[in-house]
Amino acid sequence: MRPSPACMARKIPKPLQPKMQVFPRTDVPADSKPSIPRLVSRKKIALQASILPAPVPRNHKIKPPTLSEGLLAEKLAAGDKWPPNLRIEPFITREKWAPVQKGLRSKLKRMLREE
Repeated sequence: MRPSPACMARKIPKPLQPKMQVFPRTDVPADSKPSIPRLVSRKKIALQASILPAPVPRNHKIKPPTLSEGLLAEKLAAGDKWPPNLRIEPFITREKWAPVQKGLRSKLKRMLREE
C-alpha cells in the first residue's frame, strides 16, 4: 500500500535552523542619522526665516457621517420633493435588539421593512 502524502510529508527532514548571533553594525557612520532631534538656537536661524507653528492635532475619534445618515439628511432637506420610491430603512444595532426575545426578532425585523 502506498503511503499518503501527509505521511510522506512527515518523513521529509526539516531544514536546520541556523544559530546566529547578531552583532551591532560597525560599518554605518555614527553621524548618518541622529537618534534624537537636534535643537537649534534662535540665534543660528536666519532672521528672514519663519518658524511655522505646530500643526493642529486631529481628533481621530470623530467619525464621518455614514451613508444612511447622509441620505436621511438629504431626505429631510428635500421634504415633499423626495421621490416616494426611494425608501431608507432605519438602522437598528444589535444592542437595541438584545432585550427582544429570539423568536420575535425576525418577525419584528420583517415588520420594520416597508413593503
